[in-house]
Amino acid sequence: MPTPSFFTSENKIPVGQKKISVKAENGLEYSLGNKIEFVVPAGVGYMMPSETYLRMDVKIKQPSTANSSGTRTRLSLDHELGANVLIRDVRISSGGAQNVVLEEIQNANILTALKYDYETSDTLKSKRALTEGSVDHDPKCRGTTGGTKSVGKNTTSNPYFEENINNTDDEYQTVKALIKIPGGIFGNNKVYPLTLTDGLRIELLLEDANRVFRQSETVMRDKNIRANPLFHSIDGSFSAPTDWTQDVAGPNNSTTTVFLEKAQNQSSATNCPFCVGEEISFFNIDSGSDIEAKITSDASNVDGCVIQNIEFDGAKNDGAGLIKLTLNGSCTLAADSSGSITNSGNWAVYSRAVTRAASYDPTLTIDNVELLVQQVMMPQGYTQKMMSMLKAGGQLRYDFLSYTNYKYSQQSNDRVANIRLPLVESRAKSVLAIPTDATVYSSKSSLDASTYQINNVVNDCGGTQGGNVYAANKSTRSGLVGITDKATNYQFIYNGKLNPSRKVPLDRVSVDTLGNMAINQQWCIEAEKSLYMAGIDPLSFQKYQDNFFIGRALSLQNGVYDARGRDFNLQIEYTGTVGPSQPKLWNCFCAHLRSIVVKGDAISVEV
Repeated sequence: MPTPSFFTSENKIPVGQKKISVKAENGLEYSLGNKIEFVVPAGVGYMMPSETYLRMDVKIKQPSTANSSGTRTRLSLDHELGANVLIRDVRISSGGAQNVVLEEIQNANILTALKYDYETSDTLKSKRALTEGSVDHDPKCRGTTGGTKSVGKNTTSNPYFEENINNTDDEYQTVKALIKIPGGIFGNNKVYPLTLTDGLRIELLLEDANRVFRQSETVMRDKNIRANPLFHSIDGSFSAPTDWTQDVAGPNNSTTTVFLEKAQNQSSATNCPFCVGEEISFFNIDSGSDIEAKITSDASNVDGCVIQNIEFDGAKNDGAGLIKLTLNGSCTLAADSSGSITNSGNWAVYSRAVTRAASYDPTLTIDNVELLVQQVMMPQGYTQKMMSMLKAGGQLRYDFLSYTNYKYSQQSNDRVANIRLPLVESRAKSVLAIPTDATVYSSKSSLDASTYQINNVVNDCGGTQGGNVYAANKSTRSGLVGITDKATNYQFIYNGKLNPSRKVPLDRVSVDTLGNMAINQQWCIEAEKSLYMAGIDPLSFQKYQDNFFIGRALSLQNGVYDARGRDFNLQIEYTGTVGPSQPKLWNCFCAHLRSIVVKGDAISVEV
């Protein structure tokens, strides 16, 4: 009797792999709103989709208004998404004359934003920062007064601009991004036979300018203001720091310098999040006083308080040193301001660079675009055998997890919404419904967070728990992320049944005021299952309010659900004391298995 062995003998196919570059078909340089096209030739043979990447060089260019005094500020692409925010729509079709659409995803960057907000960890953030043009946390930019740890605070090792007190176009750097093409084909880990589909034709539509750019969070009034630099004095004294008094006759009512507290790690000039040519103002996080400064000689209050130089003065603060902001002249507080700016540790300094401009429209250039295809070289006999089997009446099926976006528009005053989803997928796995703000914002409004309120967490906004909170966290990602907007509960109805059997409460998730937030447990359970079934690993729920969604797993483990011929509805209610305020565009992504079927010379797709 033969002895059982742990090792078994199997036939192995010797394969080779190498990277090949496929250039874009329709140009060398692109701008926002353009379309990028690739054609992967059938002669490549086979490719490994999960190891195929889109490479591009991205460089931000400031708007022409940034040349005006006071309107300079540091810009980057979306802090979490990086270059992924640029890819809005994706269409992948077969090559040759058939040109069969194999996969198409509208608003793919909304789905990517959901994935990157929930499938995230410190390790993943660092990896994405290395390759995808996103921003990683830098301890040099950490806050010291408590608050949320955020990658948007990084101004010292940000890939988009140099670590420099200046901020001209010369300081912006070219970011070499290496990203995945969104969707199922290029997320699959199975070898793809390009020969059988006559290659692939890929079309990528780029996002509009009003959704891709971001300011540093530590210079904004309506975004984590408690992490902003704090006012120390106008003279940098340690024993008797001089306050900046109101615009009235008397001493200390005008100054040419402002010194910053050592808090928020303001220990060197390059750590300062502001730049030369940026207008600043002052906000008291404990009282809500917002005081604007101006040039003393400006009777019309047009010329603001603009930074002319940033340096670390080591002689101030009894030799411990302070950051010194030299202003563009003798500045006074606005005549309609109340009180003075004092050394109390609660006067945050923020930027008015975007606010003061009539419009603010940065641009960018995208060039050196190429698709780096991981070619898999199979033995000649393998291909011949596969082709002979197809000629003998066989067929090839290539399965992958894909997504279809069903959109629904909801008005701002709708208290109850019944969203019908005409699902046609025979192997559906889950539904991810993301209610994005449908308000049309300009680039200026998106940059300075003149949008909707997410919350006013005390640790980020100041004030008192359960009491008065005068600042707020507002969104700079409107149109890319989900909004709760006072939702109270939801329930799915399909296959003639209520799913779940009871309404899922959202009253805690959607609370956006009164300090620190609670969360609804049942929503978390439903969300976790739906993300997992959609191929998104639910590692973090930290951004449950920043990027809200409603999910429903249609099956578990390796199961699927046949949604054909079923009436599928999502009912969501806004029945609280305060109703919704924003119009919404629901992007309802149905995750499903899709098959490419090759039989003879015909190519078809089964969903």
